[in-house]
Amino acid sequence: MFATYFKWRVKAGREAEFAALWSEGTKALHLEGSLGSALFLAEDGNYCAFARWPDKATRDIAFAKNIRPDLFDPFRDCIEETLIWDESVLIDDLWIK
Repeated sequence: MFATYFKWRVKAGREAEFAALWSEGTKALHLEGSLGSALFLAEDGNYCAFARWPDKATRDIAFAKNIRPDLFDPFRDCIEETLIWDESVLIDDLWIK
């Protein structure tokens, strides 16, 4: 499994829009092979998410397709700054399912 960790500073007043677009965008990416994602609000007021994919190639292909610009263009516009974009390969999974 391949995962991406994101952390974003969202533009003031756009937080609810950001979260709604993230949710709809994640659902759209399920159709492209995504294994899902989880969105969190950090103590510092920034948003972070873990996104899971079967492998990096599947994620890269999905992102290259530029699907649903009606969702992802406004989503990106809500972001003031991407603070972290970190990619990882799963070693051990102990999440309770």
